[in-house]
Amino acid sequence: MPGIMRLLLGVGGALALTVGAALAAGENSAASAPPGAAERGAQVFASHGCGYCHENGGRSAGKGPQLMGTARDDSFITFRIMNGKEGRMPSFSGSIDGDQLADLIAYIRSLKD
Repeated sequence: MPGIMRLLLGVGGALALTVGAALAAGENSAASAPPGAAERGAQVFASHGCGYCHENGGRSAGKGPQLMGTARDDSFITFRIMNGKEGRMPSFSGSIDGDQLADLIAYIRSLKD
């Protein structure tokens, strides 16, 4: 777990600590998310335009990869959302807070066909 915390602290202070605590509670598990987290994450996904690149609510590849069933761990997903990828994905570090990020990860983990 220390590696995850170090990575998250590099992402940005208090936000990283909030998400780090959520990850420590159960990384890569939608079942460990608080009630309603996936539903709130779906709203974050929709309101931040994620579906423009991650089609069918993240269930299909589009301009961006399919999110459903991703083998990436939560620390990678957190890093990518918060930092983006030059020429491929924008950074959302100034757009979403720690709770929204945790909800968004819960949504990604909950995706089914």
